[in-house]
Formats: sequence, structure tokens, C-alpha cells
Amino acid sequence: MANSELSKLKILFIYDYFKNQVSAEGGKEAVSVSELISYLEETTGTTFERKSIYADISKINEYVQKSGQTNDSDWIYTEGKKYRRSELKDEILIDEARLIVDAISTTTFVDSDLCEKIIKMFPTYFPEGYQNRALYPHYEKIDRKSILLLNNIRSGIEEKRALKISYGYMLGKSLTEKTDKVVSPMALDWENNCYYLIAIDNEEAKDLERDHTLSKALRRYRVDRIASTVLEDKRLYVDYKNERMRNQELKDFINNSLSAFSSSRMIQLGITINGLTRKDVLKAYGAFSSKVSDKVRIADDTKLDKGILKISVTTGLAPTLYTDLFELSTFEGVNIEIDNEEICKEYGEYIRKAAKAAKLASL
Repeated sequence: MANSELSKLKILFIYDYFKNQVSAEGGKEAVSVSELISYLEETTGTTFERKSIYADISKINEYVQKSGQTNDSDWIYTEGKKYRRSELKDEILIDEARLIVDAISTTTFVDSDLCEKIIKMFPTYFPEGYQNRALYPHYEKIDRKSILLLNNIRSGIEEKRALKISYGYMLGKSLTEKTDKVVSPMALDWENNCYYLIAIDNEEAKDLERDHTLSKALRRYRVDRIASTVLEDKRLYVDYKNERMRNQELKDFINNSLSAFSSSRMIQLGITINGLTRKDVLKAYGAFSSKVSDKVRIADDTKLDKGILKISVTTGLAPTLYTDLFELSTFEGVNIEIDNEEICKEYGEYIRKAAKAAKLASL
């Protein structure tokens, strides 16, 4: 069918078939020319000759090589009487695609339709029912208003434009006690399954010198507590003198955060976890370290075989630090010693408040 108009499109159908229906990781059996002819007949309603299939595969290999998509001599190659294909340089691999789908499936803030789109893009990577079997889904339908709000924030960051935001507190599913703020958006962060806007509070920045002291005006705003955003004039945007300093201040700000709460101060404290057994100590440590992640270091004089684990923690002085310390001390058969006088004093006050609240609740 050399004169058929569809013969001009045949090469595209073959390229699409190998890219989307044949796995480079061997998930699908190699494809014979007969199978390709059947696929093309089913797709186009036209029967093509074997010789034309060979010629098209040769042209596809030439295109893939010249466009720099592969280092292999042939992208589509023969294995016996069948064809397989190798990976393309910028191709998303099966493990990467599944990580993306898993992340979306367990995130409440992402529309489930996105998962379905990715699965359809890579049919050889996802067996039927993968989405329901692999992970329990947590996503929910995202309203158009939230998408527009995020787009406005991204525009403010990219264009370096101030934002007027209406920021409030959640009561049930409603925002209350809303106040208007003008901020200079720096970055978006994702933590504890929430988007956070990191921005300079323009009002706080008025009396501050630029650069090193400007970080005192950096704030973190939960995006789901922002009722509205309005892009303001570029002249209102407050920024650091150079990109390097800006990036360093943002990095320090994020590193100083604990459970999405930020602090202008970094502190270091030593903690000794004493337990009746090695397992008791490890259970308590596991729960605590999951909150402070890479901010924990194991001390050299740890004696885990004797139920003693000594750690050093470098973190921001955020309110949730005391909540995490309290949780650590509630594990059965475990007690803790804190090597930091300031933190001991504040933690003692935290315990007294908790005890007072518990006493009132029991009355």
C-alpha cells in the first residue's frame, strides 16, 4: 500500500508503539514484524508490507540517533526474529514513574486525575489495578480556586512582585480572623503534606537593614490558610541585594524549621535516652528522629547494649521542639536527660503547663 496516505503516518505509529507500548526494561515480550503489521492494521485499517516496516524502523533509529536521544547504535534492535528497544536518555523509567504515582496517591493536595494521566502515559509500567493495590490513596479533588491561588504565588515568585494576601486561621473547614498582609514571595515549600509560602513580611522589613537582618522579616505561611492573593506593583517587592545571599538566607530559614515552624535561632542540645532495654531506646529514638530528621547525630560514647543512647540535635528553637521532647519521654521504660540549660528551663515550663491542663481536665 505504498500509495496510501496512511503510509506517510505509519512511521509515527511505529515510533509511538515502541515508545509507549514496549518496555525498555523487558516488561513486555519482544515484538515481531507480524505483530507490528497486525497493530497497524487494527489502528489504521490498512495492511502494510514487511519491507516498509523494516525501512521505517531504520529511519526511526536514524532519527533517534541524530536527535541525541540515545547513545546506542540502534534504539530498536533485533533479538532473534523479534524487536526490542533500549532506553532513551531523558526517558522516565519504571521505578521513577511509580515513585511519582505513589507520591501523588498519598498526597491529599493533588488531584487524582493526574495519577490517571501518568498511568496512561506509561501503560507498560502499570499493570491493571496498580493504583488500588500499591498504596492506599489519600488524594482529593482540588478546587479551581486553590490552583489559581498557587499560580498567583508562583507568578509573584518568578516575576518578583509583592503579594497582598488575606491570611487567617482554620475553624473546621472555614477560615476566620483573616487579616491582610503585603508580602514579598521568595519560595514555596512542602512539608507535613502542606504547601507553605516563604515570604518577607513587608511591614516587618520596613525598619530593617537589607541582607543579613532582612531574614528577621522572613515568615512561613500555610497556603491553605490564605483566602486570597492579589499581585501588587513590582516596586513594592522587597529583596536581597544578590541571588547568592538570598539563596543562603532561604536555606538557613528552612534548616532552622522544625515541623514547619521556623526560628531565627539555631540551638544545639545533647539528649541521653535511657531505657530498660535496647529495643525500648530504639523505639523512642525512632519516633523522635523522624521529627528532626537529619538534624540528629549519634554521639561516640553511646552504649546501646546497656540501654543508653546519646544524641546531639541541631535545630531551630521552634515551639514544637518541646512537644517532640515530651513525646520522647512518654515511651514506656524510657527517661531522658537534656544537656542544655536554656532548653531544660523552657521544657520544664512546658511540662508544668501540661500538668496544669491535665489537672483542670480531671476536675
